[in-house]
Amino acid sequence: MFNFDKKTEYEDFLELLKKSDSLNSLNLSGLEFEGLDFSKKSFTGCTFSNSKFKNCNCSNLHLRMCFFDFCEIDSCNFQNSDIQFSSFGGAKIIRTDFKNSELLQNNFNGIRAEDVSYNDSDLYSSRFMFSFLKNVYFQNCNLKKTLFLYSKEDGVSYKSSNTREAVFTEGDEFV
Repeated sequence: MFNFDKKTEYEDFLELLKKSDSLNSLNLSGLEFEGLDFSKKSFTGCTFSNSKFKNCNCSNLHLRMCFFDFCEIDSCNFQNSDIQFSSFGGAKIIRTDFKNSELLQNNFNGIRAEDVSYNDSDLYSSRFMFSFLKNVYFQNCNLKKTLFLYSKEDGVSYKSSNTREAVFTEGDEFV
């Protein structure tokens, strides 16, 4: 059972990461992860809020109900990942690749994303509200029921995606 008061220390987490492919109910908030290999791991009900990820391999990652709110994610590889019911609210995501991933019903509200690829991904019913998106690519994506409300966009591409099934509003009201 998740205990918000019990924070997992970094060294303890590294041991758990080595020993187990599936981790549940961990409070990993505020930690810094650089150059770690999270590939093919599974996390359920974990919080990484206010953590920093740099040059991490998160390919083929499996996430359910995890929190990355206000994280900094820089130069990470999330290709071929399955991320559902998770939150990246207020996160800063730069130079990161989510290509060919299942990103279902996730919260990306208020993110600042730059040089990010979601190409060939399924973003069904995810939310990008009040977000700043610069050089972000949603090419050949499923955007059914995805919300892009009051988001600022600069150099964003939706080529070959089903934009008619997504909901868009202008980001002029967001400063």
